[in-house]
Amino acid sequence: MPSCKTLLIALALVVATTSSSGCSLIPERTVYETVALPVPAEPDYPRIPAAELECLTDESYEALVRRDMLKSRYIGQLRAVIESTQ
Repeated sequence: MPSCKTLLIALALVVATTSSSGCSLIPERTVYETVALPVPAEPDYPRIPAAELECLTDESYEALVRRDMLKSRYIGQLRAVIESTQ
């Protein structure tokens, strides 16, 4: 029957071998690939005749124009992101 000292040495060798082999492995690299995204077709926006906008206050009209301008800018930014994947 092996002595206690022999068992401890064997156990220490097993632990040392197991722990050192985990450190020597090269981890797998994750590679991300850019996928080309399709640019969606721009919808036909309805036109609003000037006569229908006459009832708006100046503040409301300016807010509407500002909203459309911000929306157009945002669409341009999204289009740039999509086109960067091409």
